[in-house]
Amino acid sequence: MRAGNFITKQCKVILESKRQSIVYAVIFSILPFASWLSVALVSLVTLRKGAKSGFDVLLPALVIHSVPLMMLIPLSGALINTLIAYLPCYFAALGLRNTERWQVAAGVFFVLAFLGCLLIQLWIPGFIVEQFKLFKMILAQYQELVEPALNDINSVILAQLFFGIQILSVLVSATISLMFARAMQAKLFLPGGFRNELMAFRSGRLSFLVFLGVSLATFYEIPLAMNVLPIVLCYFLASGFGLVYFIFLVRDK
Repeated sequence: MRAGNFITKQCKVILESKRQSIVYAVIFSILPFASWLSVALVSLVTLRKGAKSGFDVLLPALVIHSVPLMMLIPLSGALINTLIAYLPCYFAALGLRNTERWQVAAGVFFVLAFLGCLLIQLWIPGFIVEQFKLFKMILAQYQELVEPALNDINSVILAQLFFGIQILSVLVSATISLMFARAMQAKLFLPGGFRNELMAFRSGRLSFLVFLGVSLATFYEIPLAMNVLPIVLCYFLASGFGLVYFIFLVRDK
């Protein structure tokens, strides 16, 4: 409880001071395994104060986060890594702030993932397959375990699905940061609001149509559909868990 109260108080201080919010976001952006907290702080400011205030915190965090990466990987890779880490959560926070619906936040994540995969398919179509080949080379020492399972499946299909799982992992990380930010905002200004929003998370008609379209396109082995299929499946899985939780909660009452 003390740790929770301390975190809540710090979040309140951060929201009251633009300078402190920038300082904390920058510090967490360069600490190992703490960059998700930097993303969460950007999301918290965006959720509470809007796009401009969120961007004022986002920009310094983006710049500082990319500097150590430039020392380890090429400039283009560092910039892409940084943008992927911060922008999805920032835009999803804007959608959540304006609508108070997690379905919209999930929709923002899906659209960004779809556009990202589309650009990769159009500009560097061989990247996904080459990446998967590199992954198989890394697993070469486990060839006896991996090779029999992969022989019966088209490598191109596996490569597209594997890339989709990578994109899903990025979105899961962004979702964790966004949920943390929303939980802190609700605890400070609207107790119980975060829980009520999650309880209202359901898959609707549009998401079902998207699922049917993606499934059909995946059946015909369209690469872009295979990229986003794990994201769509995860969305319905989360929606199912939310529904089950709601049913048990109503039953207990």
